[in-house]
This record gives sequence, structure tokens and C-alpha cells, in this order.
Amino acid sequence: MSTLYRDYRPNNFAEVLGQQHIKITLQNEISTGHLAQSFLFCGPRAVGKTTMARVLAKSINCLNRKEGESEPCNKCANCKAIKAGTHLDVIEIDAASNTGVDNVRENIISFSRIAPNQAKYKVFIIDEVHMLSPSAFNALLKIIEEPPQYILFILCTTEIHKVPQTIISRCERFDFKRIGVSDIVSKLRLITTKENKEVDQEVLEAIARRSGGHLRDAESLLGQIFALTDKRIGLKEAELLMPHYNNNEVIDLLSYLALKDAASALTTVNNLADAGVNMKNFIAELIFMTRKLAIMKISPQLADNLGLNLGDSMELKILELLKKISAQELLDFIKTFLIAYDAKNQLILQLPLELAIIEICNDKTEIRSAKVENVTGGHNPAQSESPISPSKTNFSQKRDNLKQGAVTMSHIDMDCSSVLEKWPEFLIKIKKHNHSLSFVLQNCQPGEIKDGKLHLLFKYKFHQDRVNDAEIKKLIEATLDEVFACKITFISELNEDISIEEKTTLKETEETMEQTEKLEKAKKNNESLMTNLLNTFGGEVIG
Repeated sequence: MSTLYRDYRPNNFAEVLGQQHIKITLQNEISTGHLAQSFLFCGPRAVGKTTMARVLAKSINCLNRKEGESEPCNKCANCKAIKAGTHLDVIEIDAASNTGVDNVRENIISFSRIAPNQAKYKVFIIDEVHMLSPSAFNALLKIIEEPPQYILFILCTTEIHKVPQTIISRCERFDFKRIGVSDIVSKLRLITTKENKEVDQEVLEAIARRSGGHLRDAESLLGQIFALTDKRIGLKEAELLMPHYNNNEVIDLLSYLALKDAASALTTVNNLADAGVNMKNFIAELIFMTRKLAIMKISPQLADNLGLNLGDSMELKILELLKKISAQELLDFIKTFLIAYDAKNQLILQLPLELAIIEICNDKTEIRSAKVENVTGGHNPAQSESPISPSKTNFSQKRDNLKQGAVTMSHIDMDCSSVLEKWPEFLIKIKKHNHSLSFVLQNCQPGEIKDGKLHLLFKYKFHQDRVNDAEIKKLIEATLDEVFACKITFISELNEDISIEEKTTLKETEETMEQTEKLEKAKKNNESLMTNLLNTFGGEVIG
């Protein structure tokens, strides 16, 4: 029976998602001919350990691979046999089912004494190697320490702490990482295209987030979603199979808490409770999101390294939210949410979270939980004032004009403040193409755009040299064209005396405008609720 994760298993190094540090090292060893004889692949499940082992086995035994190259051809007899799992010289052993010393002696030691039949190397791929017994490890130790020249061992494990140090010390160790959301989404999009299926981007991002960085889980879930319908698959259809992920509601709730708007926050929580959302799971998602925000306050690059990327559309909303909350507030949020998560309450399921909201919004002098001025007809300038300033509105109109005339305009002029408003959006877009480049550009100082040329000021020469590379420059300018909707080039300058500060200012994008509309809608719902209560039970609002 066909499954997506088997049908679309990578066949060469280029197709393996993530794990750049491992791919580069292995490809260099293969191309130079300085190949180790024992490898230890460790890391979480479903991140490509066995796949990388098979690609490595194909590459070193490929009949058409030329000297100085590292990719297998996938066309010769050896490549096809290894892919099909029928090659006599590539032996895969499941250590979970063959834990004893006798299996090691019969399946490994005895076979290693026989030279390969068809290939240059005889490769042993041992999955879940940590399941071997102590005596089996001892039997394996000698052959790994002094293997014949034609033998290659690849040990794979998800629990490296259970592998003896005597084995680890005799292998080249590679630590695999969980795969980022953006990489998983790219792979899922490739699969949907080849399978002639239409799936919304939001669905793919939800699948990637739910997989937790495990590609096989994401591909299996996508296969189930394909079976739902032959028509276009949106979030509504996808939620029939996977539980609703409340990331948008989490962002909304954190936005209300940043504004100390307890009324809107409580309305959101009770709407979720009425819809049957599991409050325990929702609080867990709140904690996860708040943790991500706190880490991003420290270092955006660190959040990427920890696999906390949630997809481009969600990252834009998170960047906007990050401007409204301080690091200390985020720490207080996490502590309060943890207490709510551990609370044991069966009477009113949403009560622990309601108490957490009220505590967060209590500013020591008053609880700003009910904006009753709006209900009684009072005017609150702070609430009625639009969050989008006139200058930003003008820039939005200018951007729309640029989009309409992008074909005919050859250049634009823009001051530094306008460039800084769009800079975080540019960093988000460049990151999906090249994560390390995004980090480099975070450490530069963008200036004005004059005659269609953006001035970038760098403190370090190696950063300047990086962006001036021909391929990198082409990527940066293509992304600038997309963000600013016009043809833009850049000029890099070096000034070692500048001080680089974190810039999180982001233009009010469509996502932010949508979020503002949600805020206003929640407030109107709250006003309507209060009016209905007054009409039903009588009374008046005091305060």
C-alpha cells in the first residue's frame, strides 16, 4: 500500500530537509574520499536519520558518481537496488528486534568477513542501536574499532544516552535537529502539487505546527487529509481530522492582555469554552506562544534554532505583537499561565484562565476589565482613536500606488523611518529563503532609499562581504522588490563605529489591520452583551 512518506522519501542529499550541518560534512567527506567508517546518527524520531543513512549508502556505492562529486545518480543498478531495499551489500538491521549478542555475531560480524558482491562498500545500517544488550554492544565494539576497509557502519538512535561511550568515541557523531515549520510546509506544498491536490496554506502550516518538527508525522497527516475530499481543502475541512489549533485566538488573547483589556480577553475565553475547546490544551498553547515570544525578545535567531518558527503568516502577527509586550510582562504571563494550567477545577473549566486574565490585567489600582464608558455612551479617546496613524495610512496608500505602477516605475525615494517600518517584514520573507542571511541583515542599519537604491550600513566587514556575494545579492534584491513593490537595488557601506540596535518596527500590514478589526469586533460584542444584560435584568452601570 502506498504512503506519502515512503513515496516522497528523499533520494539524494539535496532533497533531505534541514540538517545542513550534516549534509555539508558528509558531502565533503565523500567528494574528497576521506570517509570515516563508523557514523552515529542521533536525534528525535522522524527527522531523517535513516533516510540520510540510505542516501549515504547510495552515494558511496553509486556506479555513475564521478570523482569530486557527492550526489548519487539514482539511475544505476546499485542506486535502484538500495532504494528498493534489495541490495545484498546494504544491510539494514532493526536493533529493537535483534537485541542479543547472537544476532550481532550472526548478522554483523559473520557478514563483515565477506567482501561486498556488487558494491564498493558493504554498509550496515543499525536502527535503534540503543536497544542492543550490553553483551551485544561488547561484541559490536571490536568490529567497529578495527573494521575491514570495505565496511561502513551507520548507527541510528533516538536515545543517545543509552549508547555506551566506548561506541560513541569510535564513531563520527551527528546530531539531527527537528525540522522547521517553513521547511515542512515547503515539502508538503511539493507533495500537494505532485498529487494534484488543492490545500490552503493555513492548513499546511497547521499540519507542520502539529507535527512538532517530525516530517513523517506531517506527511502521514497530509495523506489522511487528502482522503477527505477531491475538492479544495481549507481549515474547516481539515479540522474534521485534526483538533482546532487556536493560534489566532492565542495571538488575540495576548494582544488584549498587552492592552490590559480584560473584558475582551474574558469574552474570547468564554467563546472558546462555548465552542467546546479544551481549556487545558488552550492554556498549554498560550504557554508555548508566550515562551516563543520571550525567546524572540532575547534573540530571534535562537527561536529559529530551537525550531519555534510557526510559518510566515503567523510570524508577521507575532512580530507585531512583540512590539506591545515587554520581556518582564512575558515572564509574568508565563508564571501566571503555569499556575492556571496546574489548577484543579471541575466546576467551571475556564475559571482558572479567567482568574489568570484578571490577575494580569490588575494594575494595582483598578481592574480595567470592563470598558463601560462605551456602553453608557461615554467617549474614550484612547479607545476610539484608530491605531493606524496618518503617516502609516499615507505609507499604505503609497505602497498600493507602487504596486499598481510597479511595471512602469524605475525607482522610488523613501526616508529612513518608512524603510524601518517595512524592515521586519523584509526579514521575515528573506528568512524563508536563507535563515543565516536573515541574522546577518538583522545586524545592519538600513538607511534611506534614494533613486531606487537602499543604503545598508554594516559594522562588520564579513557581514558586508556576505551580502555582496552575487547569488546573495540577487536574493536580497528580489525580496526587496517584493516587499517594497518596486525595483530596488542596495549599496553596502562599512562603519565600525555604529551601534546596532534591535528594530522590531513593522508596517501595519493586512494581518495587523485584520487583528485590529477583531479587537473592535470583540469590544462591540462585549458592549452588546452588557446592553442585553441591562435590558433583561435592569439596573445601571456605575463607574
